[in-house]
Amino acid sequence: MTKKMILTLLLCSVLALGLCSCNSTKKEQTNRIESSYTVTEIENVSASIENLSPTGATIVITDKNEEPYTYGEWYQIEKEENGKWIELETIIDDYGFNEIGYLVDDHHQVKFVIDWEWLYGKLSDGNYRILKQVGQQYIAIPFGIATAT
Repeated sequence: MTKKMILTLLLCSVLALGLCSCNSTKKEQTNRIESSYTVTEIENVSASIENLSPTGATIVITDKNEEPYTYGEWYQIEKEENGKWIELETIIDDYGFNEIGYLVDDHHQVKFVIDWEWLYGKLSDGNYRILKQVGQQYIAIPFGIATAT
């Protein structure tokens, strides 16, 4: 073999390995984990969902406590399967949320515009809930995705 052929084969091998590893940042949805979060009702705190789509929504938390909680950007999405809540796997391995505290406004509300496509991808039809942390507890905001066929 000539040096040119060896270099060509080496280059092809490197390119093939690079192409194979391009999908390594995506996880397959095969490991179904039942929810590890305990959801509670929290006095004077309620939540709703607006502007819902398969790729995002606006979460509105109303906190009428005299000393309201501080809210962060963290969220978790779970899907209902066979009567159980299953944690959705992320499509990327390395991610995080900003550790910033949001306070309620003069209307006792805080709004989060969430685009979850970067973390979970586009959601398929089904029943879901999004979890938000309130102090050391978690609340759940249920929602459904139904696309026209």
